[in-house]
Amino acid sequence: MKKVLIALDYNPCSKFVAESGYEIAMAMRAEITILHVITDIAAYSKAYQPVMGFDRFCVDGPFTDPDEQLREAKGFLAAVIQYLDDRRIEPRVLEGKTADMILQFAAEWKADMIVMGEQSHNGLEKLLMGSVVSDVMRHSAIPLMIVPTAPERRERRKEYSFMHQYAEC
Repeated sequence: MKKVLIALDYNPCSKFVAESGYEIAMAMRAEITILHVITDIAAYSKAYQPVMGFDRFCVDGPFTDPDEQLREAKGFLAAVIQYLDDRRIEPRVLEGKTADMILQFAAEWKADMIVMGEQSHNGLEKLLMGSVVSDVMRHSAIPLMIVPTAPERRERRKEYSFMHQYAEC
């Protein structure tokens, strides 16, 4: 595997997704792109805690223009790169339906793996918007790594490191 795509949103659990994707990509000596998809403004209506040093995201109201939304997304990915301390990571911001954009970019970039979080939406949001993870799983032609984001699952992840599994490759 030579290319790993890590899909991130503003959810604080993205920290675990970024760390896990980065860890496995480094073990495989793979090129990394981190991706954020700008979607319907309603998806940004909930409050988010600072993520990996990015604390500029503000939910005082909807974005006033698309350029502001794009600047926020680019700033978020820059904070992720700084947090992971690896300037070789390529950031990418796309606009559209999240699952579609993840799959489209993965195909165009010829990604060997997509890494994403298990779930970022509450029950109502999931019912109304559907699950991005489910859509990507249903339509992906390449392997997926779904990172557990629930606190009890993150604790179990600490017991096992992907680095140890792939270190011998």
